[in-house]
Amino acid sequence: MVHPSWLLATLALVIPAVLAGQPSADTIGHTTRDRQVYGPARRYIVNDTLSGIHAVWKDSLGLIRYNFRPRRGVWRWTDGTTVSEHPRNLGCLDVDISTGRAMVSCDYLAQGEPTISFFKDDAAGQGRFQELNIAAGHRDCLVGTTTYGWYKFAATRNDTLFFRGVIGRQTVGPIGPFPGSNLAVSKQVGRYGCIWVRSSTPDKRKLFLRQTPNNGQTWYATECLSDSVPSPLSRSLLGGCATYDSLRIHLVADLYDGENVNHSQLWHYCPNVTPAWNLIHEYSLPESTQLGDLALAACRPSIGMDRRRGILYVVWEQFDPTNIEPLTGLARADIWASCSRDDGVTWSSAIRLTDPDSTSKRFPSLAEVVDDTLHILYFADRVAGCWEQGYGPPTKNAVVYLRSSWAWPGAMTEPGLVVPVTGGVSTTFFHPTAPNQATAAIYDPAGRQVHGPLAPGVYFVRPVSDVGVLARRVVIAP
Repeated sequence: MVHPSWLLATLALVIPAVLAGQPSADTIGHTTRDRQVYGPARRYIVNDTLSGIHAVWKDSLGLIRYNFRPRRGVWRWTDGTTVSEHPRNLGCLDVDISTGRAMVSCDYLAQGEPTISFFKDDAAGQGRFQELNIAAGHRDCLVGTTTYGWYKFAATRNDTLFFRGVIGRQTVGPIGPFPGSNLAVSKQVGRYGCIWVRSSTPDKRKLFLRQTPNNGQTWYATECLSDSVPSPLSRSLLGGCATYDSLRIHLVADLYDGENVNHSQLWHYCPNVTPAWNLIHEYSLPESTQLGDLALAACRPSIGMDRRRGILYVVWEQFDPTNIEPLTGLARADIWASCSRDDGVTWSSAIRLTDPDSTSKRFPSLAEVVDDTLHILYFADRVAGCWEQGYGPPTKNAVVYLRSSWAWPGAMTEPGLVVPVTGGVSTTFFHPTAPNQATAAIYDPAGRQVHGPLAPGVYFVRPVSDVGVLARRVVIAP
């Protein structure tokens, strides 16, 4: 055990290599569109390890905006650039990993008939998009790219979900009239997963998964996931989100009992892990708390992975019953997160990545590739509630890129106070629960506690008497 006075002296020696674990946020654009997606969290931000960070979002009633941050650079446009001047409904984003070119799927009405298409950038991060039509009669188009940049789509037609190439399609399963689908893809092999929630009887609000191991040539049997959840909260309002480690799918879903939206659970599912279902987080709100349209107490989880270390991460929006929007009476939301080091069997305590204020942080999207850092896109609604559904007036809202490093998972809950010092370095000070009674524990990257003088290297520090304080990662220079 190390006394806090010694800890503060140690932290004072830390040079700008400190990773304090505190999130940082950049406004990369604006939008007047309150509702970004009807159903589950979709791929709106991509961390391409060769080209950079790509992000898309909806603006007004028909524009799609895009921004790009190259490696070791800054965001290319102060307010993003327009993908198309013509009205389009945004599906999702992916990147051709062979070239770094962004691909954006969408749908629109052509002479009164729904039509699906996609845009492809001329080069990595250029923002000069060319549109290619795929097929008429479909809507709610999603894109996923795999090895060598090959791409496939998912879309709905006549209440049925289809898996598509530019030419040809494969029936996946009945979905109903309400959009609630998602598409996962492995960048290492030709695996795709179609995820959807039924919006019509007889299986209304049940969650389904169907996978193909070879770009749609053959398919595994459809899984009704709701039938295997080990909880009475097994119904899906919004669908699911998934990523692949390589061959194995890791799916996250926000589930409830089908009626009470103020009590929800987040679950991780991987059929190759025992048990296949594991609880990430459970959250309840008072009955009087109002959430608005199509939301759960904790919902729209988005999943990513640090494949080098085998760590899974999930972020979601969670509503705060103590932070109420006066104009609409709705609870505001913040962005929360958790992680797992054992294939999703156990999960860290949830931590809040954003602070409560006068905005509601909604529709988070976590980049699937985590590289020591979570790359998150969210929307800071100035008046909680979607004006498109009659909740409050239209507002111009910030599109926020949230970047957060992650400390050792054994000691994660709420962040402590961070005080800036000279040179832009942040030093973390801990508040003891009682004067002169706090001690601090120091751990190495493997989670082993370290005693005595510290050799140069990476360490994690936490006051052991203060439950609810995030471990801080510090680097001691030689």
